Amino acid sequence: MKRIIFILMVSLLLPSLVFSGGGKESGGTGSGEGVRLEGPTVVNPMGLTTEDLNQLELKEFEAQTGKTLGFSENPLFADKVASGDLPAVADRLPKEPLVVMPYDAIGTYGGTLKGASGAMESGTSEIMAWRTTQLVRMGADNVTIKPDIAKSWKWNSDDTELTFTLREGHKWSDGTPFTADDVVFYVNDIIGNAELYPVPWSAWQITGVTIKAKKIDDTHVTFIFAKPGTAFLYWLATAGSYFPAFAPAEMLKPYHAEYNSEAGANAKAAGLEDWVDGFKVYWHKWADATTATAVGLEVPTLESHILLEAPDSQKRTFIANPYYFKVDTAGQQLPYIDKHYERFLDPELITLEVMNGNIDQKSQNIPLGNFPIFKENETKGNFAVKLNSGMIGPVIIFNYTHKDPVMAKIYSDPRFRQAMSVAINRPEVSDNLYLGLAGGEQAMPENLSYATAADTRYMTQYDTKYANMLLDDMGLNKRGSDGYRLRSDGKKLSIFWEFSAQFTGDPEFVVLISDYWQAVGVDVVIKEISTSLFREKEEGNNLDIAMEWDLPFEWNVISEPRLYTPPWSNSTPKTGAPWVEYWNTSGKSGVKPPAWAQRLYDIAGEIQSVAPQSARYMALGKEMVKLNLENMTIIGTAGKIPQVNVVSNRIGNVTEWGINAYRAGFTFSYDPSQWYVK
Repeated sequence: MKRIIFILMVSLLLPSLVFSGGGKESGGTGSGEGVRLEGPTVVNPMGLTTEDLNQLELKEFEAQTGKTLGFSENPLFADKVASGDLPAVADRLPKEPLVVMPYDAIGTYGGTLKGASGAMESGTSEIMAWRTTQLVRMGADNVTIKPDIAKSWKWNSDDTELTFTLREGHKWSDGTPFTADDVVFYVNDIIGNAELYPVPWSAWQITGVTIKAKKIDDTHVTFIFAKPGTAFLYWLATAGSYFPAFAPAEMLKPYHAEYNSEAGANAKAAGLEDWVDGFKVYWHKWADATTATAVGLEVPTLESHILLEAPDSQKRTFIANPYYFKVDTAGQQLPYIDKHYERFLDPELITLEVMNGNIDQKSQNIPLGNFPIFKENETKGNFAVKLNSGMIGPVIIFNYTHKDPVMAKIYSDPRFRQAMSVAINRPEVSDNLYLGLAGGEQAMPENLSYATAADTRYMTQYDTKYANMLLDDMGLNKRGSDGYRLRSDGKKLSIFWEFSAQFTGDPEFVVLISDYWQAVGVDVVIKEISTSLFREKEEGNNLDIAMEWDLPFEWNVISEPRLYTPPWSNSTPKTGAPWVEYWNTSGKSGVKPPAWAQRLYDIAGEIQSVAPQSARYMALGKEMVKLNLENMTIIGTAGKIPQVNVVSNRIGNVTEWGINAYRAGFTFSYDPSQWYVK
């Protein structure tokens, strides 16, 4: 509430933070000059059938229509084509471009899509999703996996080999050929390189064995799995959308020691430690990091938009990729929109700019509490604000392997975690912080086919009597003169809760939860720290409570089961870091995990290679849910909450969003390459 009052005050003082662009950059039909071609769309398919994919391969399109599709291009490139600096559009496209059926209308070229993030590499994944691409993508139904960079794919008989067919003549943004070599280089020479990845990336492992790739020919590449790897496609299509499964081999090989014996010496001459550091100047698995510096101007991409100029601390600008591989059903090369303009702003300024209509699409890191003020400003800002599904309120994960052995014993007792859960008044949390719209569910993955409604409500009742009984039963039945419970060593039981506002949302959240816990005799000391320090402490096993846990969905659990089994993350352990060390060293160091955690770890190793929805899969899933709930590994506080999503009315072909979430790839399923400025 205080934050909204502040925003209202500032909005009166600053009625308009004017977007700096003008003319064609700020809107209108831009260089397309309003000329609208005809072609099938989702709302008017004109007899075209796409099996609900809303796209076809060129041969299929021409077979259905009985016509040869001619290609046209964005006038943005006309001068370069005329001067010979760029080939004609037909020579820039693959031999078989992907034909996209626009949702509402054949778009017109031009304009700028305006967005905002917190800072470089802070809350930028939503804008990255505007332009990113991958071998495959999830359809708008968030169920169907469909072709993207790859034309098609095929499994072998036991699902241990996956062969992708690429598009003949596909090119990187600098015009160099994109082939199977770029996929093999990424898989074997980057992800599979022990110097670049001393600890293998879990997303690229099936049952602990790193995936390999083999080139068949320029347009065919096979991924090889130690065990059935059907789960991997789900990862590529969702959370993997931020990590393209290919890299420009021709450009990067000179920096790789496997291909250039001088790579190490060259890196040292540039003031770097070794070839690994030299290579990472030009490559990062998180694709957005490459465009965080001027290096992004040198590294080619397959995305819809490429870096236009060196970014700075205030902004980043992207321009349409002249070699992008998609066309619409009228033969126009996508994307329609000329530029993506991303500014880095404080949260309060983002809110003001949304209200003033200077941001075209924004949902990431927008608090639910902003919904009323956005709703009031829809007409003024010329936007529509909606509430999408796919978000979860803050979660709480106690550190079972705390460095203080007394606290480790307390946190490791499931009765303590159960007590902390039922001590939370979730309806009050919803009313005070989430407009009464929070679901109050327990923290667990969404849309699990093997979970029940009872599972989602486990230990979510508000019951201080039960909480006190559980704590007393643990032996925490003695209290000091201040009313707080005493530990076994006679010291006051006090939780040191260091938190980052990025993971708590509303700053009142920590205060409210602390009040509930203090009411049952558990002292809480709170301290706000930066996100970077929070992650540093998390990595060093130096937190009482971890909170960074984005809502996964069933497809994420299939492909990355460690999101719901120890360490409840695909990166830094959220809890149990010494257990991870034990597993990584085969028991030579670290701490042996308890039996329930070991069982969850073993389930993760099996469920990846089991056919989804099979009897074994369902049994493993149910056991995974049961163990997590009974041990209250992740405490949900608000449960499901709506995701605020603001979309400008001046942007066309924006379909209804079924899910809007990080692990669903934000807009990746809804193909922003077909968005256009009306």
